[in-house]
Amino acid sequence: MDFVALPISVLSLVVSIGTFWFVFLHRGRLAMTTPTHVYFGYDFVPWACPKIHLRTLLYSTSKRGQFIEAMYARVRRNNQQWMFEVWGYGESGDFSRGSGLYIGPDGLTANHHFLQSKLREDFQFEAGKYEIDIMVSIVGRRRPTRLATITLPLSGSEAATLMEHRGVDFELTIDGTYNGHPRIGD
Repeated sequence: MDFVALPISVLSLVVSIGTFWFVFLHRGRLAMTTPTHVYFGYDFVPWACPKIHLRTLLYSTSKRGQFIEAMYARVRRNNQQWMFEVWGYGESGDFSRGSGLYIGPDGLTANHHFLQSKLREDFQFEAGKYEIDIMVSIVGRRRPTRLATITLPLSGSEAATLMEHRGVDFELTIDGTYNGHPRIGD
C-alpha cells in the first residue's frame, strides 16, 4: 500500500507547487488584441496636435496581473520615426491621462489616445505605409515592451483629408489588413 501512497503524495506536492507558482509567483506577460478600429486625426485642445486613437483589449497572461506606468506609440514611415508619448485612455466623457493602470487576467477594453507632445511639432500625416508600435512601460521591468505593431496604408486622398485637419478611420478587414476612409462628420 505504501508503494502507491508515496508516488501519489509526491505527485500532489508537485501539482500544488506548480499551482502556487502559476497563481502567485508567475508574472506572465501583458498582451493586446488586434484593434479593429484605428483613427488618424487631430486633437484641438489646446492646440492642433497629431493624434492616433485605437480601441483594444489589454490583458495579462498571469493571475497576478500587470501594472502599466506608461504607454506610447512609435510611428514609422519612410525610414523616419516619431514618438506619440502623450497617452490617455477611457470612454467618451470619462477620459483620463494614462498612468498607473492595472491590467488583470480579465483584461480592460478601452479607447487609447496617443498624441505628439507640444515639444515635438515635427510630424505631418503624409501618404505612405505606417508602422505603429504600441509600447508599454510595466512596473518592475527595465525596458519598455512592444505589445503590437499595426501596419496602415495611408493613400494620397486620405493624407489630403488629414492636411485639412480632418480625420481618417481605418477598419480591420477579414484578411487582417486595414482600409482607410475619411471620418464622416469631420
